[in-house]
Amino acid sequence: MSKAEARNQRVKQFHLTKVALGLGLVLLLLLPVLSQYSDYVLQVFTHALLLATLALAWNILSVSGSISLGHAAFFGVGAYGSALLSLDLGVSPWVTIPLGGLLAAVVAIIMALLCLRLRSAYFALATLAFVEIPKVITDNWDGLTRGSLGLVGLPGLPSLRLGSYHFDISGSPTGSYYFVLGYGLVLLMLVAVIFRSNLGLALQAIREEEVAAEAVGIQVQRYRLLSLLLSGFFTGISGACYSHLVRYIEPGLVYGLHFSATPMVFAICGGRFTILGPALAALVLYPLDQFIFHPLLPAGHEFLYGAVIILAILFMPSGFWGQLRKGRLVSIKTGSIE
Repeated sequence: MSKAEARNQRVKQFHLTKVALGLGLVLLLLLPVLSQYSDYVLQVFTHALLLATLALAWNILSVSGSISLGHAAFFGVGAYGSALLSLDLGVSPWVTIPLGGLLAAVVAIIMALLCLRLRSAYFALATLAFVEIPKVITDNWDGLTRGSLGLVGLPGLPSLRLGSYHFDISGSPTGSYYFVLGYGLVLLMLVAVIFRSNLGLALQAIREEEVAAEAVGIQVQRYRLLSLLLSGFFTGISGACYSHLVRYIEPGLVYGLHFSATPMVFAICGGRFTILGPALAALVLYPLDQFIFHPLLPAGHEFLYGAVIILAILFMPSGFWGQLRKGRLVSIKTGSIE
């Protein structure tokens, strides 16, 4: 095959991929119509979209080469911060949600002071241990957080009104679904901007060769801190949204390993150093688990995640979206799209 023919084939495959992604987005937009007789389907995909936002936020740190097992700390602090401000002080969730993200960013600064100088497995284990700090505080500060009893009856997200149009978010599965979908699309665009910015290029350089990056003037610690802050902030936003969508939280739930491990699983399976990979993995694997494996194996259905991550490490170490990039079907890099 000549170079011209190979190039034409790559261009054709790239356009086919764009069409497939466009059709997938249309299906997501039309899902409430297609599943109008099943609230369960909408609830599953709403949670899948929320996990997709967690995977996207986790990947902002991952692109620097760091693997965190402690993002449940940001998720839980964001959830409790927004819930308490709204429940005790009567502040609107539209105000408390970004405040929850800011509280999570403060926790990210504390984590950075304790863990950021560590590398590889030491950093991952330190972040895993760090989750216990906010969890123990939340579990024992009964006067503020109600301790292990959790918070019940949290305010839902207020309805949006545009003239005569009334959009009910918390009162219907459709409203909750579209809210999380909208947040996911906004976060996806922000992550794409970050990956293609000077910050994204610096983080990529740090990942590939930290010593060389520092030698050419990249301030490694500053960029790693910034990536951790952004990752923690958006994870806190997701936690705050979760608290107002489910309207009940308790320490064992929001600080659980589920919200630390699943973003990593989705990022590794979809492609850690890609933009779309982690979100696509969440939208495929979580519904697959809930619709097929959970009914078949109620007590052990999460073995799917373990099996998939082993297969990905053995046969697709760059994730399935990264594998498509390597196969020249589509190339998504931190600096460009081919």
